[in-house]
Amino acid sequence: MPFARTILGDVEPSSLGVVNAHDHLIRTGAGEVYLEPEHLLADVDKAVEEATSFVEASRRWAEGGTVVDMCPANCGRDAEKLAEVNRRVPGLQVIAATGFHRQRVYLETRSHWVSRYSVERIAELLVADIREGIDRHDYSGPIVERTEHKAGVIKVATSYGVITPFERKCMEAAALAAIETGCPINTHTTYGTCGLEQAQELIKLGVEPSQIAIGHIQRNADVYYLSQILETGVYLEIDGTYRIKYQPDSNRIMELRELGARGYGQRILLGTDSGKSSYQKAYGSVTGVDYNPAVDGPRMLAEGFERSYVDDLLINNGQRFFTFRREA
Repeated sequence: MPFARTILGDVEPSSLGVVNAHDHLIRTGAGEVYLEPEHLLADVDKAVEEATSFVEASRRWAEGGTVVDMCPANCGRDAEKLAEVNRRVPGLQVIAATGFHRQRVYLETRSHWVSRYSVERIAELLVADIREGIDRHDYSGPIVERTEHKAGVIKVATSYGVITPFERKCMEAAALAAIETGCPINTHTTYGTCGLEQAQELIKLGVEPSQIAIGHIQRNADVYYLSQILETGVYLEIDGTYRIKYQPDSNRIMELRELGARGYGQRILLGTDSGKSSYQKAYGSVTGVDYNPAVDGPRMLAEGFERSYVDDLLINNGQRFFTFRREA
């Protein structure tokens, strides 16, 4: 029977409602916070407030919504806090991640356990997060204590214009875990680079194309390039809402319009990646995790998008992608 794996248990994919395919509700520390303190999102009450705004906006389109929290291993995950947020917000579901961020986030990687363990051993840890429960200590070790909360997506990431040996090893382990469990892989690209290479490498490693989404790809607003990635059979994940310092939102809308016109509309996911306190309404921002259903959806309708396409982008594509490919 098809299922999506949320932090509170397996559910029918059609129950996910509006799907925010890449966001952050909880992050309690680690390298990304060290590099930029605004990445700290440790306040459960604030996360509840932010998630409530998302659910309220989602109810215009569906009965509720799902936030895919893309904080991976050893990056400040707290599965118990995330589960508390989920329980306190009616209509919310949360999918938690395992896997890895790009090398820079781990600060000094020569001594990191990824560098010390075999690819097979690393894959075993990812599989355990998915099948048994996320480590209470976020694989920051050395003790591992499993929570009851399982991961439902695998993250892999690459640097700006390069896939480092550390990142390639993480990718190999993620591929093994995805093949064994049927869990989807959602990636991080840095400024939209290496997206095609990510897709090609993961497929070469044996992952089904429909099990892969290439993330943050809107930063590379080159529809020809994005079409090349989609031609491999993978999904694209478009986020970075209201990130005017990088590019206007009109670029994202253009990408969605042109890719839909080229026949790729059922393989595009939306997220917001509001992973800093300055990006969330609960901390005082004018935008937040609710941006896709609150702003993007109405804007697309106002600009002449078909309602069925908007529903695919907000709801149907995410429900299909975050379905496990077989029983895990």
